[in-house]
Parts: sequence; C-alpha cells; structure tokens
Amino acid sequence: MKPGIENLFSIIIGEIDKKTENGLSGEEGDALKGLLEEARQAIAGEDYAAAESHLGGIVEREPELGAAQAAVLYALIAQDKWEAVEAQEKVLLQTAANAEEQADVQAMIANLLGELGHYGRVVERLEALVAEHPERKADFAALLSAAYIRTGREADAWRIVEEALPAEGEEGPAHLPLLVAQINRVIDLKKWDRWSKIQTRVRRFLKSLEQGDDLVRARIVLLLECQSYMQAGRFREAELFAELVYGMDSKSEEIRELRKQMQEMHALSKELEKLQKDTAVHPAIVIRNMEWYYGEFNEEAAAGLRAQLPAEVLSRLDAEPEKLMNGILQLRFRYPAFYRRYQEEWQEVYKQKQAELAQPSGS
Repeated sequence: MKPGIENLFSIIIGEIDKKTENGLSGEEGDALKGLLEEARQAIAGEDYAAAESHLGGIVEREPELGAAQAAVLYALIAQDKWEAVEAQEKVLLQTAANAEEQADVQAMIANLLGELGHYGRVVERLEALVAEHPERKADFAALLSAAYIRTGREADAWRIVEEALPAEGEEGPAHLPLLVAQINRVIDLKKWDRWSKIQTRVRRFLKSLEQGDDLVRARIVLLLECQSYMQAGRFREAELFAELVYGMDSKSEEIRELRKQMQEMHALSKELEKLQKDTAVHPAIVIRNMEWYYGEFNEEAAAGLRAQLPAEVLSRLDAEPEKLMNGILQLRFRYPAFYRRYQEEWQEVYKQKQAELAQPSGS
C-alpha cells in the first residue's frame, strides 16, 4: 500500500489497542482488526468497494476512530464517488477542534488524493490552504511542490520549496520534509549544478539534530526515499539518499552495506546504457546481464524480458558459443561492474559452453 494509507492503518491499529486498554472487549478489538485486515487485502487487490464495506463496518461500530473515517474517504476517492467524498470530508472536518486542526485534515486529504493520482485536486486544495494559512506555508510546500511536478508546473515546484525554506543554518527538525523535497526537485528538474551546495546544507542539518527521535525520524525518511528510488531502478538517485544516511551513521554495518549496494547498482546502470548500444557484444551477454540486473529489484521485468525479444535475437542467444565464451573473458575489461557483480554466474555459463564444445559433434 502507499505510505499515506499505510500510515492510516497503523494509526487505526493503535487506536483499537488503546480502546481495548480502556475497556473495549478483546473480542470486539479482534473483530475490528479482522475487518481492518480484510480492508487491507481489498486495497492490495484494488477492490475498493470491498475496502469501503470493511472500513465502513469499523466506523459503524466505532465512529470516533478518526483514522478509520479517513481510510473510508480513501476508498471513496479510489472509486471516484465524489458526492460521497464530499460528505465524508465533512465528517472528518467535524473531528477537528480548531481551524489549525482543520487545515491538518485538509492536508491529509490532499495527500490521499495525490496517492490516488488526483494531482489537480491536490494543487487546488493546497493552494487554498496556503492562501488561508500563509503562516503555515512551510507545512504544505513539500506536498504542493510534488503536485506541481505532476501537473507540469516545474518552475512553481522549485519556487515553492525555495520560498518555504528558512535561511541556511536556521533549519529545525520540522524542515526535514522540505529539505527532502528540495533533493527530489533537484532530481526531477535535473538541477545537478545545485546538488553540491544542497548536499552540504543537508549534511549540516543532519549533524545538527540532537534529539534521538529526530535522528531516528530523519534516518527512516531518508531510507524510505532510498528504497523508493531503488524499487524503481533509479540507482543514481537511491545512492544520493544512501550517502546521506551513511553520513549519519557510518558505523552501521547495515548502512555500509546499503551504500555499497547502491554504489554497485549505480555503476551497473551506467554500464547497462553502454552495453545495450554495443553491437559487438554477443546478445546472450546483454540479455543475461539484464535479467540478473532487473532480477535484483524487479523480478517481473526480469522474467518477462525474453518474451519481448524479436525471434531473430532469441535464435542467436545459444548460437556461436565460441564468441560467447570470448565475450565472457572480455567482460571484466569492457564492463567491470557487471563482471564483478555476476562473476560466479558468468563462470558457470563459461563452463557450460566449454563442456558443450567438448562434446563430439552428433552426440
């Protein structure tokens, strides 16, 4: 599930546990959690009508569970039930104690809209919030900037973050989302000439964090960004965030390994661009490297790779074994990152081809 709805589900579980501690029967708590799990599975399968039904069962029993009411709204948005969305939004806003809390609810709804692809509605809602609460522009700028990117307003996406950030050196823990947004805008808008200065600023900010909770939060946020890019196969970008986390905790074996993996995968991604254009390389070397590479972060793409190849290319994968063996021997010099990463696999392929050639013809 997307982060916003996943967070709501975590809050709902916490709310149910708290109610159980305060007198709700364990049996009723288990029933509510059962409905929540059914809703989770429905959302995972994109059966939003079923999710609405299961979540509706929760709020029918416990209408004061605010996160559950928000999850119902998510299911309604996913079905484009806009009249019902409007009615449910009013229910959520009634849970807010004051205008500031109402603004928080509006921002949360904007985030859910964004997760479901309604970026125009996100822009409209957040621009209205900024106009109504200009003193809280920094609270809404990161999400608004991302929505601007999605709606083609690139200049506004950069501007809103720049305006919302405080002077360098005056950042506090609350500015973490803005700094992350600025990094993402560097990536989105290819403003790599700005990266060195921004990286230095972010590193100084991270070193300024003193409270344990702030450090943990920053580490989690950066790791989630790294994971998101990694899952998309964007390893240059993933490496940026891995380096920032490494700067926070270079003694962690887990972080050191993550950094190493992102460095290696970034090197592979650069070599892959060159490899795919190299007509002198045996096609089996290109295809096998791509299968192993994609298999590390997108098994579906790796499994379906050969199905997308023309018959002519497929017919050549097992042809000319001598040329394939020679290509394997040259791999370490022409494509060292691929050779290092998949050395054992290539050695096994080499042995297989060597054994095939050693067989008497006609046997």
